[in-house]
Amino acid sequence: MAKVRVVLVLAVAVFAAVLFISKAVEAGHSPDVVTFNPVTDGGKYNVIHQSKTLPQWGFNVGMTFDYAYEPYEKATAAGTRIIGIVDDLMMTNVHGAIGWTDWWSMGANLPVAIWQTWFDPNLPIATVQKENKYGKLGDARLEMKFRLLDIERHHVGLALVPYMYFPTGHWQTYLGNDMWSPGGTLVFDADIKNRVFLSLNVGYRMYKYVRYDTTNPNAFLDDTLSMGGGINVRINDTWAITGEAWSESVIKSLFKNQLQNPSEFLVGTKITPQGAAKGLGITVGGGRAITTGIGDPDFRVLVGVNYRYDREPPPPPPVEVEAAVEEKIIITQKIHFEFNKAVIRPVSYPILDDVVMLLQQNPQLGLIRVEGHTDWIGNDAYNQRLSEKRANSVREYLISKGIEPYRLQAVGYGESRPIADNNTTKGRARNRRTEFTVVQ
Repeated sequence: MAKVRVVLVLAVAVFAAVLFISKAVEAGHSPDVVTFNPVTDGGKYNVIHQSKTLPQWGFNVGMTFDYAYEPYEKATAAGTRIIGIVDDLMMTNVHGAIGWTDWWSMGANLPVAIWQTWFDPNLPIATVQKENKYGKLGDARLEMKFRLLDIERHHVGLALVPYMYFPTGHWQTYLGNDMWSPGGTLVFDADIKNRVFLSLNVGYRMYKYVRYDTTNPNAFLDDTLSMGGGINVRINDTWAITGEAWSESVIKSLFKNQLQNPSEFLVGTKITPQGAAKGLGITVGGGRAITTGIGDPDFRVLVGVNYRYDREPPPPPPVEVEAAVEEKIIITQKIHFEFNKAVIRPVSYPILDDVVMLLQQNPQLGLIRVEGHTDWIGNDAYNQRLSEKRANSVREYLISKGIEPYRLQAVGYGESRPIADNNTTKGRARNRRTEFTVVQ
């Protein structure tokens, strides 16, 4: 509880500070066509926040490229297009984050318009010419994340993300609001058996009230309510499918003012290689607008790359294998398999080779039972089959190294014999194991 109190005090202090700063600066007068604002910590989603923070001194750096087609156009009251104002918008977002503690991280994002086509809405439609703009900045964002509830311990998580947008954008072409704009997002997410992840974001963003087009009663900026949700389905260790949707609406005309109610959805995939490339992330996706407000494109495509370093504890000491006095042959490191397969990973060969050496040096150890165990993810029958196949794979490996087949028996127990809490990530990791029992 003490940590929660400290987190809340810090969050309130930061939020109050950015509100004070924003009040002290005169507001601008432009809508912002940049509505794709990626997260900075390389999590499970592109725009939607997760509650998990980077560990202390862990970090993430990345770039996300996106192209939006016709995100801003002038139309009749019936919605018929008159002329495009921004027809093409190709952006890159450079972002990064660092963990100061295991529950507090800080990140920043800088959007840059690589290419933008622009029609000046102040010129006569009959004479206006398309202009190409290159290398203009959008509004930079600084944010913090305070984890209030740990999803890895409780299967549900809670976090608070206060942020500030800075007036760095080229507002003349709608790449920013020309104002300091603070806000905050409350994050609630859930982990379903380490396979499906869900997240819900609800936020408030402060704008200084300004009317940027006196001819349109809906053309004004004011405080907004944002909502968003995301799903991440883990296919295997390296591949996940994602879906996200979000909207931001002026509170004074909640969900009624479509001009200032951009809403969008995205679907995509995230690739996270293992082995030597662990930490690298590749994102590909696409989507389109749900409404027809400023910043809502006919379609959007994106590709991103990032490197996330989750600082881990030092590796365990070198493997030791010893014969127990009575029943077990104890190994101090796990035997690793390919995800959802019975294929032994090469990293585990030295561990099994030590078991081979022990059995060869101790012929008095008669029948050895190779036991496969799983955690509770997946259905019972599937886990039972997987544990049997993995136990057989280990048995076949030992036989290939010279151990007599009659000395080895393979048995799978599925998820029926846990040794730790399946409700935690660490507990599930302990339950996924291979054991060697001396039968006679």
